Amino acid sequence: MAQNTLYIAEPIYSEKLQRFDSEISFPPIKKIGITTDLPERRERELLGTLSPIKVSIIKAWTSIDARKVESMLHTILDNSRLDGEYFWDGNETLVEAVSDFISAYHPEAEEIGVIDEADVVSATESVQKKNFQRIYTEVVPELDRLSIKYTLTKNGRGVKFKLGEYTLALGGRTGGRYTMTIWSKTKSTEEAMADFKNSQELSANGSEDSNRRARIPMSPLSTILDSISNYSIQNCAMAN
Repeated sequence: MAQNTLYIAEPIYSEKLQRFDSEISFPPIKKIGITTDLPERRERELLGTLSPIKVSIIKAWTSIDARKVESMLHTILDNSRLDGEYFWDGNETLVEAVSDFISAYHPEAEEIGVIDEADVVSATESVQKKNFQRIYTEVVPELDRLSIKYTLTKNGRGVKFKLGEYTLALGGRTGGRYTMTIWSKTKSTEEAMADFKNSQELSANGSEDSNRRARIPMSPLSTILDSISNYSIQNCAMAN
């Protein structure tokens, strides 16, 4: 009897699609699903022979009740669910969080290595290179101008920084637009939306211990920078 495997996959655009628009990059989205086959075979199924979108499986585990764990993860991450098995990963921590969850609560899980298809590897490298360059040429100079200290995310597709009692993650450039996610241990969602212009309440309710408060979704960088500047000015005024 085949054993179910839990996996996390990341949709990416292929080089073929990027030829039509070099500015296209896939937003930070992850897919959490299960397969009864080897993860690399599932990856080939997700690729599809005619699909312009390539999907890379990042992590996979077996020797667990994959269907039960998948259901638990979908419930825990419901506040970031986009549709079905797809979840928003604006701060690029979902893979690490799921890995920690499985290590803590399912030590019996066995991680399976995944060998990507050649075109997936090529497309991934192409997208990461473009995003890395854009962060450095578009975002970093503006944060330097505002004298904001930042750190790059692990894959170079975004930056994290602190303002007052908030932690902010800015990334996910798609068609010239970025997303900024707003976190705080002490501020409420209502306070976060009041403090940052153009921010919105998350589309679904998160768990009570979630620090994710609000988001400025898919907006021009100028809109996000204006919101950051406005908050900084307000904080300076209050401090004086």
